[in-house]
Amino acid sequence: MAGQLHKRLFRDTINVQRISDTTVDERGIESQSWQSHLNGVTCKIDSAGTTEAKGDRNTVLENFTIYFHGNVDVKANDRFQSSSDSNIYYEIDSIRKSKNRSGNIIGVVASAHLFD
Repeated sequence: MAGQLHKRLFRDTINVQRISDTTVDERGIESQSWQSHLNGVTCKIDSAGTTEAKGDRNTVLENFTIYFHGNVDVKANDRFQSSSDSNIYYEIDSIRKSKNRSGNIIGVVASAHLFD
C-alpha cells in the first residue's frame, strides 16, 4: 500500500525510558532517575558510523539511525535501552516524524549515539 512502511523490516526491539525524577546532591550535582515508558518497541537500528568528539577529552561516538513504525511516543529527552542487552543505552540526538502525502504520521526516525 502506498505511504506505508514494511513492518518486516523492523526486526530490533528497544525499551524507551523517560526521566522520572531529578535530585541534587549536597555538592549541587544533578542525578536523574529513569523509568521504562515503553517496553519491547519494534524498530530498525542502522549504524551511521563513528565520529570523534575532541572537546575536553577524546571521545568516540558511535552514531545510529533508529526507525519506528507508526506514531511512537518518543521525545528527544528520552533514552533507549537495548532489549537484548540492558547495559546498552542510546542517547537521543534528534527525533523526526515521517509523514505520507496525506500528512499522516507513518513512522518516527531517531538519531542517537553510544559512547565507546
